Amino acid sequence: MSEDVVGPAEREALDRARRRLVASRCEYYRRLEDIAELDRLGVALQTGDRVVDRLVGDLGLVDRAEAKRWVDEAEDLVPRRSLQGELLPPRYPCTAVALAEGRTGPEQVAVIRRTMARLGRLEAISVVDLAECERILAEAATGLPPRMLRTVAERLIAEFDPDGVAPPDDADRFDELRLVRRRDGSLAIKGRIQDPLDAETIVEVFDVLSTPAGAHDDRDLPRRHADALKDLAQNALGATGLAADARPEGEGPSEAAGADADEVDPTQQAPIPEPRGPRSSREPAGAGRALLTITIDHRWLGAAIGHGTLDSGVAVDVDTVRRWACDAGIVPMVLGSRSEPLDVGRLSYTVPEAIRRALVVRDGGCAFPGCTRRPRRCHAHHVDHWQDGGKTALDNLTLLCRFHHQLVHHGHWTVAIVDGLPWFTPPSWIDPERQPRLGGRARVAA
Repeated sequence: MSEDVVGPAEREALDRARRRLVASRCEYYRRLEDIAELDRLGVALQTGDRVVDRLVGDLGLVDRAEAKRWVDEAEDLVPRRSLQGELLPPRYPCTAVALAEGRTGPEQVAVIRRTMARLGRLEAISVVDLAECERILAEAATGLPPRMLRTVAERLIAEFDPDGVAPPDDADRFDELRLVRRRDGSLAIKGRIQDPLDAETIVEVFDVLSTPAGAHDDRDLPRRHADALKDLAQNALGATGLAADARPEGEGPSEAAGADADEVDPTQQAPIPEPRGPRSSREPAGAGRALLTITIDHRWLGAAIGHGTLDSGVAVDVDTVRRWACDAGIVPMVLGSRSEPLDVGRLSYTVPEAIRRALVVRDGGCAFPGCTRRPRRCHAHHVDHWQDGGKTALDNLTLLCRFHHQLVHHGHWTVAIVDGLPWFTPPSWIDPERQPRLGGRARVAA
């Protein structure tokens, strides 16, 4: 290809971008030198931070894990001094030179450090071989992106350790999970788990929890994985879940007295209820159900319009509020026309343990025809919503998994309890005659 294809202005833009990339890499190495100097001078002890990564985190306004990574990189890539004050070369000298000259970047450095740490645990590898591996990786890093550099690293590992090395005791130091809350309230998740055993465990759990909920389940695998994560989080936040166990004593949503949410008269301005004592520890908030507080105008809740607001300030549509309020341990903070609290729900509509056990016996899990979700992953759905006067009673409840709960609340399937059993009526485009279908455990015996 002729060089004339790229004009003078374009060539100048390319050169400027290349110079800036090289400069940013060089500056990254200068940062590591500064961090190493802070460590050498013991500044963290003088400032009261005690450890340099905490000091660096405060200086750079970065998370502790990011600061720790910089400190570790500085220890590996910046020349050190011996106890006698003698200047020693960096632990990974070839990589240090490539980064200092801007010929490689932090992402490649991370690959090299992980690979060298793994090779360093091999008993059969010599010091000379280790140095040669570091040279090979550093040279490859000047011409390869991280993904291709990992391929080179895997070949080196396979050459010196064909049987595979056991994961290090500190493999989880490289684990990460980033949760980014977006302005619209959504959540972006990105992470990495290094230990193959931990990774296998997580994959196994998601494989089990993300199986399709019947032949009509048209969700793709990423969507089913997302729903599985929601189920895990909701289970952990429940009264007997892992997050509940981790809460300090006395922490968490509190309870207040007053009329139940389904007893609020939208035409009246009721006074703020007097507080009651905390709920007895013998009174569960519902087996495995999440406990959240949501604020909503009583007129919106009654008319099924508008939105509710979570503690984080995120708005959620009223249909979602009503679905979650079936059996999610949602505490509705009902507001009057002047935004004054009219009532704080007492969770009376949350299914008591005895009724839930009866539901498990009757439905055996998700009652939707064709679904095999187990009871632990199900919500107790009010056939007639509690806000519309529906009772929290066995003849007004059925168990539904997350997917089918959404389908019933936002779709066109209807549910009715007939002779004590749940029957589901499909929409006309599925069954033009709309013949009810028996659900729950009874459908197996029928």
